[in-house]
Amino acid sequence: MRIVMTKGEGPKEEIRAILQQWLARAGKHQDDELKHCEAASSTSEDQGKRIESGPTTDEVGGRYDFDLAEFPLFSLYKNRLATRGREPLAYSDTIRGRDGEPVVRTWKAYPGPFGFGGATTQVLLYDLLQLYCEQGASGTQIEFGTVRSLLTRRGERNPSKKDYERVRRDIDILRGYDFHATNAFYHRERKAYVDMKWRLFGSVFYFKPSPDDADRELPFGFIEVSPVLQQIAKSRGFFSIGFKNELFYALKPMEQRLAVYLAKKFVSQKLHRRFVADLVLALPIETATELDARKTIKRTANGLLEVKIPILAGFRFEKSVKGEWLVVFERQQTPRQDVNTYQHTARELAPGLRSQIERIVEAVGGSEDHTWWTQCAKRLGSGAVDRCLGLLKEARLQQEIKNPGGMLTWLFQKIAREYGVSLN
Repeated sequence: MRIVMTKGEGPKEEIRAILQQWLARAGKHQDDELKHCEAASSTSEDQGKRIESGPTTDEVGGRYDFDLAEFPLFSLYKNRLATRGREPLAYSDTIRGRDGEPVVRTWKAYPGPFGFGGATTQVLLYDLLQLYCEQGASGTQIEFGTVRSLLTRRGERNPSKKDYERVRRDIDILRGYDFHATNAFYHRERKAYVDMKWRLFGSVFYFKPSPDDADRELPFGFIEVSPVLQQIAKSRGFFSIGFKNELFYALKPMEQRLAVYLAKKFVSQKLHRRFVADLVLALPIETATELDARKTIKRTANGLLEVKIPILAGFRFEKSVKGEWLVVFERQQTPRQDVNTYQHTARELAPGLRSQIERIVEAVGGSEDHTWWTQCAKRLGSGAVDRCLGLLKEARLQQEIKNPGGMLTWLFQKIAREYGVSLN
């Protein structure tokens, strides 16, 4: 092969070397790496075919864990009524035990060394659960890439240094939470009630190019998922909350909490009734009086109606026979569930990732290997995608490339070996 170099526009040495390597391998038709990539791509195509039986993209919104949707986790008030210190957030409900007997379950959330999280911690937990679902809700890690990528998926295009520090602190808060559940569930096989203590996440890993360059991140960051959360994803998956991520981010903190809570209830209930005193503990709402609590619930529910959240039709307050206040929420649209909740669907992508996939599909001239390209972009990050697409573009300017998808796959594998990342 001879590359013609025009004055002032000759290809870089990297382009020359890659072109020569690629064409030599393509000519022999014996490149084991490409065969391996094609096999992976073929597997992803099969997965894509199975996905088609699920809901369309428009029907798939955010996802959440059933228990975390109801049990109190965060303090959403800047000015708390009293200093909580190390006292846990406590909550009780009723489960069905042996022979269907009602049993009181108690849930306590103890803070770690960084204390209780607030509104931003709530959003970060939502982010991590969405990423876990997008990545198949399987395995031991959630690959978030960089702190910046966590911020940009929410629509924050120009995050500040304080934003980065806040996310790192929120990650430490989530890692510190220790959950204690008394009578968590009844184990039918062992005929025993189970008390359990567990955490959401374990270790977190950030990557940087040099020892003294913490401000520049490499896109390989991940956080370890606890065995309990892994088992939840494996056994029952996460439920669809019935509205899009964009709407969740647009809500106020208490509106976010109430919306997720109602989504869990509306999966099976058309009308949801709850004593105000109990709802106060579930969300939680920190007020001095029940009247203030009703005002907060009213303001929050009206906020959901104003933005036309699709699952809520209306609400009202009632008094019980004993004179206790109840709040009644009426469902408008059932949050549609699907059997692929915890499978590798990746139907809903973060805006930044979605644009990368669109660029790849345009470059290779086809979307048959959409799942494979999604995996490459997620694992390698936007910088690697930009680099490989640039190499492919330069190569096509110098030589006709009959199989651009194959060449791009080979480039991704080359970069992956440099980074020490597996694309299998």
